[in-house]
Amino acid sequence: MRRLLRWSLVGVMLLGGCAAPPPETVTPVPPAAVVPLALQPMPVYDRQAGVVLTQALVAQYLQGPHYRMSTPLPLSRDYRAGTVLATSDPRRLLVPYSSGQAWGSVAVTVGQGSIMNAFRVQRDSESGYALVLKRVRICLNTGADRAPVWQGNRWLFSSTQAGRFECSGQTNGSLFQLGSGLPGVLGPYVEAGDTVLYARDWSILHQIASLLAHQFPHLRVPRVH
Repeated sequence: MRRLLRWSLVGVMLLGGCAAPPPETVTPVPPAAVVPLALQPMPVYDRQAGVVLTQALVAQYLQGPHYRMSTPLPLSRDYRAGTVLATSDPRRLLVPYSSGQAWGSVAVTVGQGSIMNAFRVQRDSESGYALVLKRVRICLNTGADRAPVWQGNRWLFSSTQAGRFECSGQTNGSLFQLGSGLPGVLGPYVEAGDTVLYARDWSILHQIASLLAHQFPHLRVPRVH
């Protein structure tokens, strides 16, 4: 009887040792906190505000986090900004950039009914800020064999060597890196076709927002209470 009891205890110990370990505790990742900000553009007095705007956009796309673009680096390093090209449409801005025999440009189109909103984004250990621009498109271009010209109601680019274009506001692509979570992290505040600018330093986006509001007075900035 004692021997039988001893073997029973051994069996229990063996079975206990083979039992599966408890599952690891998985800590859910908290959703990003997106808070609308009251956006108050600063006054702009620079007569070359249009050129300054395009330079600020090139710098933002080059130095800002999570972008995946190839045109900002050569525009910043190899090209020189010209002056704003005259146009009959106040909703459009284009500044040509030149590098020897090569041409590039930065163009901004702000359509009727356009809106600009600002947000603070907190996720994991990263804090950042975003501008969401509706009905706004920004295009960077490099490697053309001639400068664009305004004809009729649109820009005409070279038909022989137009170069490389990278544009915001696309419905079938993004200027952000895959896996960055942008612009989707903004949730209901962003829609397909919106232009989103993201930075960790608010002063950078505030400058761009002020230049945009100055250059395009019809760009609406809703009040946030």
